[in-house]
Amino acid sequence: GTETGQATAKSILTQVSGTFFLPLDFPWSVNRVVERIRPDVFILMETELWPNLINSLKRHETRIILVNGRISDRSYPRYKFMRPLFSKTLEQIDLFLMSSELDAMRIIDIGASPDRVHITGNTKFDAVCSGIDESAPERISGILHLDAESRVLVAGSTHPGEEEAVLDAYSALIRQFPDLVLIIVPRHVERAPEIVSLLSSRSLPEPFLRSSVETGSSREGRPIVIWDKTGELRDVYSVASVVFVGGSLVKKGGQNIIEPAVWEKIVVFGPSMEDFRDARDILIGCRSGIEVRNVKELVSAFQRVLADPATYRTLAANGRETLMSHRGSAARNAQFISRYLMARERA
Repeated sequence: GTETGQATAKSILTQVSGTFFLPLDFPWSVNRVVERIRPDVFILMETELWPNLINSLKRHETRIILVNGRISDRSYPRYKFMRPLFSKTLEQIDLFLMSSELDAMRIIDIGASPDRVHITGNTKFDAVCSGIDESAPERISGILHLDAESRVLVAGSTHPGEEEAVLDAYSALIRQFPDLVLIIVPRHVERAPEIVSLLSSRSLPEPFLRSSVETGSSREGRPIVIWDKTGELRDVYSVASVVFVGGSLVKKGGQNIIEPAVWEKIVVFGPSMEDFRDARDILIGCRSGIEVRNVKELVSAFQRVLADPATYRTLAANGRETLMSHRGSAARNAQFISRYLMARERA
C-alpha cells in the first residue's frame, strides 16, 4: 500500500514480475483484481480489514487468513462501536492468527468466531532479530568518524514535538557530557530542514547532514547529526550509547523499539507505545527499557545510562536475550496455515 512497501517487495521478490499496489477498497477495483488473479489463499497482515476486498475474495471461494493479528488500543473502541459492520467482515475470515492473548480477546469481542482464533505471537520479533548486519557498527562509525569511546545519543523515528524535547534534553546533557554526539533520525526525512531550524532557534551548532556524505562532506567534529536518508535507522542504532525511540512522547502509538534493543541498547520511550506494547512490557520487565513522560525525565534517563555504562550494558544484553526467546511466530504461522489448508483439502 505504500511506496516503501513496493520497493521492499520488489527487492525481496526478484523472481516475481507481478508486484502491484493493493487496490482501493471499492467494489469495481477489487473485483477486477480478484477476478484476474483468482487466489486460492489470501493472507492479511496485522488488521487490514478491507470489507469489499474480503467480500470479493470470499465470493471466489478464496481462503482468507489473518496473520500477526493485532487490535491496537486506539482502534479497539472504534471497532467495538462499529461491531455490526466489522462482525460481518470477520465472519468471512477463515483463520485468525493473533499476536497476543489480549489481541485474541479483542478480535473475538468485535465478532470473530472463537474456534477460528489462535495465538501465535508477533512476527516482528522474527523479522528484526534475524535482520542484523554485523558490519553496521564499523560502517556507521566510519561515516561519522566515531571511535570506540564516543558517547552517542540516537533519537530514532522522531515526530514533530519530539525533536524539541530531545534537543532540550541534549542541551542539558552536554554540561555533564560535553563530548556527547546526538543523531536525530526523523520518521519522515523530508522534515530535516525543519529540524535544522529548531537547532538554530536554540543556538545549537550547525548539524551535519547524512546526505552530504555523498558530496564528500565530513562531520569534522560537529556534535549533532541529522540522518536525512531512509532505510538506515536500524544500522544507526548500532553505534548508540543510549536510544530514544519516537512516536511515543506524542500520541502516535510508538515506533519499533525492538530494533535498537536487538543491538543491546537501552531504549528510552514515551508513554504512547500502544503499537508495541508486547515489546514495551518485555523491555521494562528486563529494565532495558525506560518509559518517560517529559523532558525532565528524558534527561534523567539519559544521565543514568551515560554515567553507568557497564551496568546498563548488562541490562541491555538481558533485554536482547529475552527478545530473542520470543522468536518463532513466523514458523508457527506457517504450520497453522499448512495444517489448515491440508485439512480443508481432505474435507
